[in-house]
Amino acid sequence: MQMMNTINKVLGMIFKDLTQFGSLIFFGTVVILTFLLGEISLAIKLLFGVIFTALITILIRLFYFKDRPKKQKYGNLLEKLDASSFPSLHTARIAFLGLTLILFFRNDLITAFLVIMTLAVAYSRIYLKKHDYYDLLGGFILGVITYSLVNIFF
Repeated sequence: MQMMNTINKVLGMIFKDLTQFGSLIFFGTVVILTFLLGEISLAIKLLFGVIFTALITILIRLFYFKDRPKKQKYGNLLEKLDASSFPSLHTARIAFLGLTLILFFRNDLITAFLVIMTLAVAYSRIYLKKHDYYDLLGGFILGVITYSLVNIFF
């Protein structure tokens, strides 16, 4: 029993760290780094993508509220938007980022790494009881739509 508790504690720490790759702070850091490295076109695509996914997620959550698996209390509109789980914004961001970087690098090893990271971040959201599989599916779809739009317009 003690061993299982230790394993669960370690897994919890791993998934809390992994989920950060889908966060706004990580994404913003990537955008800033691409600007600093002179990859302006890539940075603009990433900036548009992060803004678009956030706006669409907010619009969906304004009209469709779905409790998270581990419910959050809320007292105002911003807290209610955060307490809603559909679609998974972490999953949308990491799916968009993964697809965009796969296209940018065009390298099999990097592609494999990005696919594994994308799936790990998505699963971390379930493990941490922030989302269910429908939320992830919605996030993946939003990420793919964002990726498609970015590549049409930029």
